[in-house]
Order: sequence, then C-alpha cells, then structure tokens
Amino acid sequence: MRVTGYDARPEHAARALAGGALDAVAAAASELGKADVLVLATPLEVTLATLATLVDEPPAAGLILDVASLKAPVARAGAGLQGFVPTHPIAGSERSGPQAARADLFAGKVWTYEPGAAPQAVERARAFIEALGARPVPLDSVEHDRIVALTSDLPQLAAVALGALLGSRLGEPAVAELCGTGMRGAIRLSASPWSMWRSILEANGASVAQEVRALSAILSEFAVALEAGKPDRLAPRFAAAAAAVALLLGNDEGLHHVHICEYDLPDAR
Repeated sequence: MRVTGYDARPEHAARALAGGALDAVAAAASELGKADVLVLATPLEVTLATLATLVDEPPAAGLILDVASLKAPVARAGAGLQGFVPTHPIAGSERSGPQAARADLFAGKVWTYEPGAAPQAVERARAFIEALGARPVPLDSVEHDRIVALTSDLPQLAAVALGALLGSRLGEPAVAELCGTGMRGAIRLSASPWSMWRSILEANGASVAQEVRALSAILSEFAVALEAGKPDRLAPRFAAAAAAVALLLGNDEGLHHVHICEYDLPDAR
C-alpha cells in the first residue's frame, strides 16, 4: 500500500511523514479523493461533514470507510455513498496525534463494520481490516452505539469524574504523593481531549445517561452499606466484578496471534 495523508494540522502530517506512517502528504483534503481506498480518521462532527461533501461529490475510491467511535449517525450521513462502509477499530488510547502511533495498534484487535453496507464494499472493507492485522466483526450500527455507551463512553466519564474529584483534593497535604498505580490507572482516560468527546456524548447522550445512572446506583449502594457499617454487603459486587475481569482476560488469551504481512486488496480500484 502507498499511503497519502492529510491533516488539518500540518505539523501532524509532517511528523507522520517523517516517522514513515505516510508516504506522501496531500496539500488539501480534496486530493485524497483520487485514492483507491479513502479512510476518514477524524472527530465525529468532521466525519459527518466530510461524508455530506462526499455524497454530493463522490470520490473515485472503490472503498471508503471511517473509524469514528459512533456508527449510527455516520451510517445515516453516508447513506447512498457508493463504496462506503461504517467501521470502528476497538483500539487506541487516551493519546492522540502521530506521536501516539504504534505499528501494532490493530494487531489482533476487533474492528467492527456495518454488515448492511453494499456487499462488494463490505468484502473490500473486510480485506482492508485484515490487511492491518485486525479481526473484522459485523455489527449493526445502532446496536454498536448502544453497546459502546457501556464499554467505551461510561469508562471515559467514570475516569473524568474520578479525575475531577482528585483534582479538587490535590491541594491537600500528601494527596498527590499517595496516588499510586491504582489511581493513576483509573484516571488514565481522563486525559482524552474534550474536543473528541463532545460530539460523541451529544450524539449518544441518551444511551450513555442510562449507563451513568446504573453505575451511580451501584456507587450509592456502596455508600449506604459503608455508612451503615456493613461492608460485607459489597462482597457480591466484588465477586461479580472479579468474574467479569476473569472472563475478559480469558477472552483475550483465547485470541489468535495475528501477523501483519503484505496484502493486496481485491478489486480495490
């Protein structure tokens, strides 16, 4: 593959080029329409605006896909765009920009795609995903957004809430010094930029609110038990949480190792 990229921040594009992530930098985003495969890797609101432009002025690309973390609004915006498949790689971190890039970012990771897209486009999308070492998983866009409200959006808000609470107490003696790996790990996601999350929470707010209320109810249950001097009431929650962790770790260990190799996209033009 030959990769040409464009970034609204030229210094990011230059750094990606210098690091070997790009083979060339486009002078304008419109130049990317000449590619065989077009990947939209932008914040949600930019992805939606770009899709609106592409629907009016279709590019030559035989495959167009996005990597936004919400899929229902993206699927609606790209409806009717030939060769478009909404997708979402379940990979990444709280860091952004080319300095956060890793060669093994997608290796063995789940990468969802909208199975209701045009069959030929879906076939090409699956080939592209596999070429990057990931595991293509079909998932309806609406169902995807309902699930990530729990698995992605809620952890982000929980980290922000904990980070905000900690921030209000860091001025107290020894609080910063006593923040070990537990606290640091728990608030890691709170470093994610608001600019990325604003549009996500706006678009998926109702589903996320349900998960926030469910977590709040459990925390309130904890507070009541602790105030009553009955911490043993927390034991079932500890057991359930440990079982969930064990299940996730077991699933991770069961994944096959994926090796990235040269891969020609079938009929990509």
